[in-house]
Amino acid sequence: MTISHTHIKISTFVLMLLFIAIIIPLHLFPCFVAGFLAYEIIFALTPWFERIIGGRARWVVVSIIAVVVVVVMTLSIVSLVSFLTSNIQRGIDLTAETNRIFSGVKNRLPDILPAYLPDSAEELKNQVFAVVEKNLITIRNMGRSFLHGLITILIGLIIGAIISLNKPSGRTTYFREQLLQRVQNLSSSFRNIVFAQIKISLVNTILTSILLLVVFPLFKVHLPLSKTLVVATFIFGLLPIIGNLISNFLMIISALSVSLPIAGVVLVYLMLIHKLEYFLNAEIVGNRIQAKSWELLLAMLVFEAAFGLEGLVAAPIYYAYLKTELRYLDLI
Repeated sequence: MTISHTHIKISTFVLMLLFIAIIIPLHLFPCFVAGFLAYEIIFALTPWFERIIGGRARWVVVSIIAVVVVVVMTLSIVSLVSFLTSNIQRGIDLTAETNRIFSGVKNRLPDILPAYLPDSAEELKNQVFAVVEKNLITIRNMGRSFLHGLITILIGLIIGAIISLNKPSGRTTYFREQLLQRVQNLSSSFRNIVFAQIKISLVNTILTSILLLVVFPLFKVHLPLSKTLVVATFIFGLLPIIGNLISNFLMIISALSVSLPIAGVVLVYLMLIHKLEYFLNAEIVGNRIQAKSWELLLAMLVFEAAFGLEGLVAAPIYYAYLKTELRYLDLI
């Protein structure tokens, strides 16, 4: 029995749709990201090594990545802990600092708003403990999920490395060609979104660190927990649109604890940096996947409602893949 090419092509779309639909419910999204990231990094670095050592370049790249991943993860954890606790090492009382931040914010906000804020670090601690006590089972499950995520990330890195080393066989079929086309389109969408967002987050973090760690200290202004804000800017910046809102809120709260003029300066900075980010998004993301900011935001809203935090992260990748396939079929 002969199966038409149309039916074969449709079957590859169905298989890919099923694949991306079950990734998040099966809690394999970290594995998916890690695997594609390793795959893309190896392919990006291989041409550079091939110029030096020839055909065995991929094996060298995989070996280097394996070593680098372990070393970078270890150094990152140690450096991040050291970076964020440097204030403690200098003898700063974090409880007193937190109390000062809350007191400063309350004094500078309208009377209706501070009622929703804790009065001190002690009250904040009590509220946190109350939340923890009410959600012990959830927190325990989060710990298991974190361990599961870490293991799947390592497995994803290994799978991505192995696939990158796999040589295509000489035998091919139309089904194989179409399935590989689906994977290539997904890979292209992943590359366009993830690497573009890393670039945007790096630019944002560098400019934020210049303001908080260089410009403000020159004028004898020191925002509380400024180093933590820099790290948070990069981490949250990896989430399109939503991440910037979170990091901006943290910066405004920190600035308000110092003075209203400083909060105004931070607000002006955020307005200017977002104008730059609109340009970067249009140049780096929009031009590659031809999507507006509102399209990504709507996709993120729907996926977050359906799948939670993982859906929020997956939405730009999935939406970019959808537009890639529609463009491949000449439907848009």
